[in-house]
Amino acid sequence: MTLLQKLFSKNKKSPAFTLVEIVAVLFIISIGLLGVVSLLIQNIRSQSINKNGVIAYQLAQEGIELVRKTRDTNWKNEPNWNENLATGDYYMDYTHSIPQVLNSPTDARLFYNASGFYDHNSSGESTIFNRVIKLVDLDVDTIGVKVEISWGDRDRQHTYTLDTILYNWWGI
Repeated sequence: MTLLQKLFSKNKKSPAFTLVEIVAVLFIISIGLLGVVSLLIQNIRSQSINKNGVIAYQLAQEGIELVRKTRDTNWKNEPNWNENLATGDYYMDYTHSIPQVLNSPTDARLFYNASGFYDHNSSGESTIFNRVIKLVDLDVDTIGVKVEISWGDRDRQHTYTLDTILYNWWGI
């Protein structure tokens, strides 16, 4: 018996995987990998949504603080505490001393400038965020402030809203 015949005779007696078994194992592995890939994709989406949510919160908080700064400046300069804070829709960023009347939805667009700040000056890089500041006179000594941040991401619209009430402490 030659060496070649011995090799073939041993292979016939030893157990081997059939093509069907190999295909079945590959199918099971591919189903498992598909689940892992789905999980990774969902994780990346969630990370983007969470990042934009944190930015939206910070932009909304900044909007509240800008209006509060206007009220405090009014107190300091001693005109009416609510001067330039009439009921209406506004936009404002750190470059403005008072809220600016919102004439069109494009006024609300935020841009990212070279200094690393968000503003409404179109010379910066356009962002996905819009900020609208809504003021409502609640009574003589209170103003309601509602800041809405909206953005689109992956064919979905998102909105973050933050509101507060500003008081005329001197009038109370």
